Amino acid sequence: MNFESIASRFPSEREAIAKLREILGKANRQEAEFTLNRLCDLVTPRDREEFAIILGELARSGLIKLVVRVVSPSTQGGVGDYPSLDDVPEVVHDWRTDSELHVSPENLRVIYKAA
Repeated sequence: MNFESIASRFPSEREAIAKLREILGKANRQEAEFTLNRLCDLVTPRDREEFAIILGELARSGLIKLVVRVVSPSTQGGVGDYPSLDDVPEVVHDWRTDSELHVSPENLRVIYKAA
């Protein structure tokens, strides 16, 4: 699967997919990270929910990388990255505050990166 085949499956988002491909091409050199909100701001998809489905397809195809990040509730900085939600432990060490963090949905962020 590639960007063109994804665009053919989601023709209403063809422009957003093209913008995403361009952004990720530049981001690959800078190791940039994006949340869904930030990507939506940058590529302005017609339908946010459909765009989230597209990101999932791209991640499953290996065209982008999805990371589940545990963030410290005190500092909002990342304390651990995991390849999927299933890989996130119930408790992680918050090295930013030197304490144990019981992971909850409020402590999780989905991050997208160039593959």
